[in-house]
Amino acid sequence: MSVRKKVTLILILIGLSLFAPLTWYKVNYSMDFIPPYSVQPDNPKHKLLIATQGSEYKNAVVAGIIDALKNRQIDVRVVDVSTLSNINIDEWSAVVILHTWENWQPQKDAMLFIERNPDLKNIVVLTTSGQGDLKMESVDAVTSASAIANIEKDTAEMVLRINSVIAGD
Repeated sequence: MSVRKKVTLILILIGLSLFAPLTWYKVNYSMDFIPPYSVQPDNPKHKLLIATQGSEYKNAVVAGIIDALKNRQIDVRVVDVSTLSNINIDEWSAVVILHTWENWQPQKDAMLFIERNPDLKNIVVLTTSGQGDLKMESVDAVTSASAIANIEKDTAEMVLRINSVIAGD
Protein backbone atom coordinates (compact mmCIF):
# COMPACT_ATOMS: atom_id res chain seq x y z
CA MET A 1 0.00 0.00 0.00
CA SER A 2 1.34 3.42 -0.93
CA VAL A 3 2.16 6.07 1.66
CA ARG A 4 -0.62 8.27 0.25
CA LYS A 5 -3.24 5.52 0.71
CA LYS A 6 -2.00 4.81 4.25
CA VAL A 7 -2.24 8.50 5.21
CA THR A 8 -5.71 8.73 3.66
CA LEU A 9 -6.83 5.62 5.53
CA ILE A 10 -5.44 6.94 8.82
CA LEU A 11 -7.20 10.30 8.32
CA ILE A 12 -10.49 8.53 7.57
CA LEU A 13 -10.14 6.39 10.71
CA ILE A 14 -9.34 9.45 12.83
CA GLY A 15 -12.39 11.26 11.39
CA LEU A 16 -14.63 8.29 12.14
CA SER A 17 -13.27 7.95 15.66
CA LEU A 18 -14.19 11.59 16.31
CA PHE A 19 -17.54 11.49 14.52
CA ALA A 20 -18.89 8.27 16.06
CA PRO A 21 -18.94 9.47 19.71
CA LEU A 22 -20.52 12.78 18.72
CA THR A 23 -23.21 10.98 16.76
CA TRP A 24 -23.81 8.56 19.66
CA TYR A 25 -24.15 11.50 22.09
CA LYS A 26 -26.58 13.34 19.78
CA VAL A 27 -28.75 10.24 19.27
CA ASN A 28 -28.87 9.37 22.98
CA TYR A 29 -29.14 12.79 24.60
CA SER A 30 -30.74 15.18 22.13
CA MET A 31 -34.11 16.62 23.04
CA ASP A 32 -37.22 16.15 20.93
CA PHE A 33 -39.17 19.07 19.46
CA ILE A 34 -42.51 19.63 21.22
CA PRO A 35 -45.42 20.55 18.94
CA PRO A 36 -47.55 23.26 20.57
CA TYR A 37 -50.79 22.35 22.31
CA SER A 38 -53.25 23.95 24.72
CA VAL A 39 -55.46 23.01 27.64
CA GLN A 40 -58.18 25.65 27.78
CA PRO A 41 -60.92 25.69 30.41
CA ASP A 42 -64.01 27.86 30.12
CA ASN A 43 -63.45 31.35 31.55
CA PRO A 44 -59.77 31.05 32.50
CA LYS A 45 -58.53 33.37 35.25
CA HIS A 46 -54.85 32.85 34.46
CA LYS A 47 -52.63 32.07 31.48
CA LEU A 48 -49.71 29.70 31.92
CA LEU A 49 -47.07 29.14 29.26
CA ILE A 50 -44.91 26.02 29.53
CA ALA A 51 -41.85 26.06 27.26
CA THR A 52 -40.09 22.72 27.29
CA GLN A 53 -37.84 20.33 25.46
CA GLY A 54 -39.03 16.85 24.67
CA SER A 55 -37.81 13.89 26.69
CA GLU A 56 -39.51 11.14 28.67
CA TYR A 57 -38.69 12.96 31.92
CA LYS A 58 -39.75 16.46 30.79
CA ASN A 59 -42.91 15.17 29.10
CA ALA A 60 -43.89 13.45 32.37
CA VAL A 61 -43.22 16.60 34.44
CA VAL A 62 -45.31 18.71 32.04
CA ALA A 63 -48.13 16.15 32.17
CA GLY A 64 -47.93 16.18 35.96
CA ILE A 65 -48.11 19.99 36.09
CA ILE A 66 -51.14 20.03 33.78
CA ASP A 67 -52.82 17.29 35.81
CA ALA A 68 -52.21 19.15 39.08
CA LEU A 69 -53.72 22.36 37.66
CA LYS A 70 -56.60 20.79 35.72
CA ASN A 71 -59.35 21.78 38.17
CA ARG A 72 -58.28 25.41 38.24
CA GLN A 73 -59.25 28.09 35.76
CA ILE A 74 -55.84 28.20 34.06
CA ASP A 75 -55.36 28.41 30.30
CA VAL A 76 -52.21 26.31 29.69
CA ARG A 77 -50.19 26.55 26.48
CA VAL A 78 -47.25 24.18 25.91
CA VAL A 79 -44.58 25.10 23.35
CA ASP A 80 -41.08 24.01 22.47
CA VAL A 81 -38.39 25.98 24.29
CA SER A 82 -36.89 26.97 20.94
CA THR A 83 -39.90 29.27 20.33
CA LEU A 84 -39.27 31.46 23.38
CA SER A 85 -37.98 34.30 21.19
CA ASN A 86 -41.57 34.78 19.99
CA ILE A 87 -43.04 35.03 23.50
CA ASN A 88 -44.15 38.26 25.12
CA ILE A 89 -43.91 37.64 28.86
CA ASP A 90 -46.55 40.29 29.60
CA GLU A 91 -49.24 38.09 28.02
CA TRP A 92 -48.83 35.38 30.67
CA SER A 93 -49.61 35.05 34.37
CA ALA A 94 -46.64 32.68 34.62
CA VAL A 95 -44.01 31.26 32.28
CA VAL A 96 -42.52 27.85 33.04
CA ILE A 97 -39.29 26.84 31.32
CA LEU A 98 -37.95 23.28 31.35
CA HIS A 99 -34.54 23.04 29.70
CA THR A 100 -31.42 20.94 29.64
CA TRP A 101 -27.89 22.10 30.21
CA GLU A 102 -26.21 21.60 26.80
CA ASN A 103 -22.51 21.75 26.02
CA TRP A 104 -21.66 23.19 29.45
CA GLN A 105 -24.22 26.00 29.22
CA PRO A 106 -27.99 26.54 29.46
CA GLN A 107 -30.11 25.85 26.40
CA LYS A 108 -29.60 28.97 24.26
CA ASP A 109 -33.26 29.96 23.79
CA ALA A 110 -33.97 29.61 27.52
CA MET A 111 -30.88 31.67 28.37
CA LEU A 112 -31.77 34.44 25.89
CA PHE A 113 -35.35 34.59 27.21
CA ILE A 114 -34.08 34.99 30.79
CA GLU A 115 -31.61 37.67 29.68
CA ARG A 116 -34.43 39.57 27.89
CA ASN A 117 -36.69 39.29 30.96
CA PRO A 118 -34.47 39.86 34.01
CA ASP A 119 -37.45 40.44 36.32
CA LEU A 120 -38.09 36.82 37.13
CA LYS A 121 -41.19 37.31 39.29
CA ASN A 122 -43.46 35.28 37.01
CA ILE A 123 -40.89 32.81 35.59
CA VAL A 124 -40.43 29.30 36.98
CA VAL A 125 -37.48 27.28 35.69
CA LEU A 126 -36.53 23.61 35.83
CA THR A 127 -32.97 22.96 34.66
CA THR A 128 -31.72 19.44 34.06
CA SER A 129 -28.12 18.36 33.81
CA GLY A 130 -26.11 15.18 34.18
CA GLN A 131 -25.50 15.64 37.90
CA GLY A 132 -28.66 17.67 38.45
CA ASP A 133 -26.95 20.67 40.00
CA LEU A 134 -26.38 23.18 37.18
CA LYS A 135 -28.47 26.31 36.62
CA MET A 136 -28.19 29.87 35.36
CA GLU A 137 -26.63 32.08 38.03
CA SER A 138 -29.43 34.64 38.12
CA VAL A 139 -32.25 32.10 38.34
CA ASP A 140 -33.67 30.37 41.41
CA ALA A 141 -34.37 27.22 39.42
CA VAL A 142 -35.40 23.73 40.38
CA THR A 143 -32.41 21.60 39.37
CA SER A 144 -32.47 17.91 38.65
CA ALA A 145 -30.99 15.07 36.68
CA SER A 146 -33.50 13.82 34.11
CA ALA A 147 -34.14 10.70 36.15
CA ILE A 148 -37.54 9.02 36.06
CA ALA A 149 -37.29 8.57 39.84
CA ASN A 150 -37.28 12.39 40.24
CA ILE A 151 -40.48 13.08 38.29
CA GLU A 152 -42.94 13.12 41.21
CA LYS A 153 -40.71 15.22 43.48
CA ASP A 154 -39.76 17.69 40.73
CA THR A 155 -43.35 18.02 39.51
CA ALA A 156 -44.55 18.78 43.05
CA GLU A 157 -41.85 21.46 43.46
CA MET A 158 -42.75 23.04 40.11
CA VAL A 159 -46.46 23.10 40.99
CA LEU A 160 -45.66 24.80 44.34
CA ARG A 161 -43.65 27.47 42.55
CA ILE A 162 -46.30 27.97 39.85
CA ASN A 163 -49.01 28.34 42.52
CA SER A 164 -46.84 30.90 44.31
CA VAL A 165 -46.42 32.97 41.14
CA ILE A 166 -50.11 32.78 40.21
CA ALA A 167 -51.21 33.62 43.76
CA GLY A 168 -49.09 36.78 43.58
CA ASP A 169 -50.54 37.70 40.18
